[in-house]
This record gives sequence, C-alpha cells and structure tokens, in this order.
Amino acid sequence: MYIINPNLRFRGLTYGNNPKMIILHHAEAFNCTIEDIHSWHLNNGWSGYGYHYFIKNDGSIYRGRADKAIGAHCLSYNGVSIGICMEGRFINQ
Repeated sequence: MYIINPNLRFRGLTYGNNPKMIILHHAEAFNCTIEDIHSWHLNNGWSGYGYHYFIKNDGSIYRGRADKAIGAHCLSYNGVSIGICMEGRFINQ
C-alpha cells in the first residue's frame, strides 16, 4: 500500500499516542484535499489536520499526523486512536 506524504506543516503537535482503535470520519465535502482540510484547521487556530490519514474517493491515501502524534478528531479518544478522514458526505451517500 502506497501512502502519499503531503509534508504538512503543523503547529505544536503533542506526541505519545498509544493507538488501540481506529476512528473513521467523513469530510462532509466532495472534491476536497488533505491540504484544504489542513488549511481550514489551521485557520481555526488548531495545530493543523486533526487526523492521521485521509482517503480520497479514488482510494489514494495521504498521511496527516504521525501515528505517534495525538490526534484532534474525537474528544476523549485522541490519545488512544488513529483518526482516518474520508472524502465525501456519507450521510447522503
């Protein structure tokens, strides 16, 4: 499996993630990129892309945060999970 590294620049990540689960999210958007979400998160004053991976509709996989970096995607589970965000709006799909 090939994982694309977009070389995102983060602000102040915390390390020590001890993953015991995977948490799946949807982007609530079509035709978006990991860079789009990263910019949106930075513009909200956050450290950057809150998930560890991003999967496009074409199946391509992008690396977000390092696996050992604590995520910012699911309160109370960020330090024990890998967050994966997928392109799309799955409530309507």
